Amino acid sequence: MAKTSPYQQPMAPWDSLANLGKKTLLPKLNFSLFYFEAGDPGQPPLVMIHGLGDEADTWRHQIPLLAEDHHVIALDLPGFGRSDHLKQAYTPTLMKSAILELMDVLGLEKATLIGSSLGGILAHGIAAAHPERLSGLVLVDGALYQPDQMADSSLQVMAIPLVGEAIYTNFRKNPDAAYDSLRPVYQDLDSLPAADREFLFTRVNHRVWSNGQRRAYFSTLRKLSPWVRKAQSALPEQLAKLEIPTLVIRGEMDSLFSAKNAAAIQALQPDAEVLTIAGKGHLPQQEDPEVFNQGLMDWLKRKGL
Repeated sequence: MAKTSPYQQPMAPWDSLANLGKKTLLPKLNFSLFYFEAGDPGQPPLVMIHGLGDEADTWRHQIPLLAEDHHVIALDLPGFGRSDHLKQAYTPTLMKSAILELMDVLGLEKATLIGSSLGGILAHGIAAAHPERLSGLVLVDGALYQPDQMADSSLQVMAIPLVGEAIYTNFRKNPDAAYDSLRPVYQDLDSLPAADREFLFTRVNHRVWSNGQRRAYFSTLRKLSPWVRKAQSALPEQLAKLEIPTLVIRGEMDSLFSAKNAAAIQALQPDAEVLTIAGKGHLPQQEDPEVFNQGLMDWLKRKGL
């Protein structure tokens, strides 16, 4: 008999987002994306993009607050969370196309893109290729331009064919070990509020038990690095012409996205700023939402976005 787990049930959203979830078909790509939508559609739009092995709930402490003055869309990328799981390769090109088509379906000619980690890489890529679709850009511990290449030993191990899959699947035997796999992206996971820790424990174990998300994770991970490396040579010239207001938010203790990368973007892009959140790691939107939210909202207001 096949093993079963309570974590094979559908993912439940963060409580305050429960009534905001929607799913829509992308007719050109022929699959559906899940997203949270909040705020008045007449307000300036924000499109929020999560990182690798995450979902739209990563923005749980931002969505309700930002929705007071903005039209907020926070999506699950193809293959992740509650979006459709696909049989094709999860390439950066596919991901970018899905974000742009979702904007088209929702009638968003332009938006401020806010991306975390992988989401930042994709948002930066869209900005470089389709600047006319952006009114602003926020890169949270992730960007396409990486003179100091993002590197993590655990990700390098997970990228090894078969080895990564074996480690991932083995987490099904030990929910605590699955939860501990989150520690590298938080400066201090144990310091998060109890509600966040409980939510993350349940969420990571849902991912572990999803064969569709496992495939999306490894396909994305292995397609991403070659694409990022190939893009580097053309980026300085492209970014020097990019007049999109840009905010780079970096957790001071993040070991994945370096201060050198943040400074390089600021030096290249005509209208780029850096906000460093003291003492936090790769996911400052979760680790210090108060400081993150204030810095983001101040910047949006100052830039008229």
